[in-house]
Amino acid sequence: MITEVHADDALATGRGWRALFDDRYGDGATERLKSMLEQPCVTFARIAAEFGVTRECVRLWHQRLLPDAPRGHQRQQLCREHQMKRRLLEDAMFLRFYRRIRSSVPQQRVTLIPSRDGFRKRTVRIDGRTIALRRARRNSAWRGSNNGTVYTLTSSPAGTDLLYYELSSEDYLLVPREALPLGIVTYVDTDASTYQRFKNTLAALSRPPSLQVEWARRG
Repeated sequence: MITEVHADDALATGRGWRALFDDRYGDGATERLKSMLEQPCVTFARIAAEFGVTRECVRLWHQRLLPDAPRGHQRQQLCREHQMKRRLLEDAMFLRFYRRIRSSVPQQRVTLIPSRDGFRKRTVRIDGRTIALRRARRNSAWRGSNNGTVYTLTSSPAGTDLLYYELSSEDYLLVPREALPLGIVTYVDTDASTYQRFKNTLAALSRPPSLQVEWARRG
């Protein structure tokens, strides 16, 4: 039977690495190991326990399989960021927003904004533009013309480029800030509404900033 030391000597030469590893630890063991190593929150101690080896052995495997991967404090920092992102996606409204944009906006275009205990849940940047997330307040006391549902939209502070209003779990508005007057805005959900062209569309994201004002103010 191949001992751990002999296995590592053979692995270091690069001859039959995967075959030898899978032979010792079971079919698919190499891919399982690589998957665990690629997850920064999976500690070397946990991997060592999984395979019955020392943490030093896991460190050598990490160097062998992922020579350019972050190590030490960098790996720990990635784990902290991963945990913060996970907590962010536990927020129902942010999760719905993220699901709506991810099919149209690559992840690298989205920038999360740090806060004291993670990332902001109601502000995000896409292509350098700041988007404020708001929940529109439904006004059930009265209905607008043509029986359209009425919502109250609150404005956003200076520095915001776009406002995302969640109307319900299915509907939303994505509005350039220039299209909204200061203060409280009443939105009646009918085809006649000024803001209807912003409903359930991410078109505002595709407009260059230089064209936002002209497009937003178009009646």
